Amino acid sequence: MSIRIAKMRAEMLIERWGKKTLPIDIRDIAHSLGLHLTEANLGEGVSGLLVTNAEVAHIFVQSSNHEHRKRFTIAHEIAHHCLGHQFEKGEHVIVDKGYFISQRGPQAAAGVDPKEIEANQFAACLLMPSKILREKVLALGPGPLLDFDVIELAKEFQVSEQAMTIRLTTLGLL
Repeated sequence: MSIRIAKMRAEMLIERWGKKTLPIDIRDIAHSLGLHLTEANLGEGVSGLLVTNAEVAHIFVQSSNHEHRKRFTIAHEIAHHCLGHQFEKGEHVIVDKGYFISQRGPQAAAGVDPKEIEANQFAACLLMPSKILREKVLALGPGPLLDFDVIELAKEFQVSEQAMTIRLTTLGLL
């Protein structure tokens, strides 16, 4: 798989979902995909888990995280589900009694794990769809985006300022 394909699949999912209101209701998207959401204390350093078996898939989210972080984590775990990462064999999958648990491997923290990069790009596209984001930026008028604009866009999309900055930069809007 490639980052380009991951982004394209996220944009297709947003189009299929069909709602254009902000912020993107990431929990509704998860439910529409048959994913069950649970907030729990996952321990230090764990933001989320995707646990699947033949009948059901669950996303577990760290209950103590900020709401913006939870939203990105849910989108990230949706990405692993939609991109089929949890079914691939290898160092990122643990099989235990028929359950597949997709976990971050040691490469993930270094930012070089291809599956984590794909999931992050998918999540960013899902929470900040390019078409909607471009329309919002265009509505701000001519001239470069200011810090205030980035802060307001982050609030409207309910993502962190860092996530918004990265997404705007990736789209060539900042």
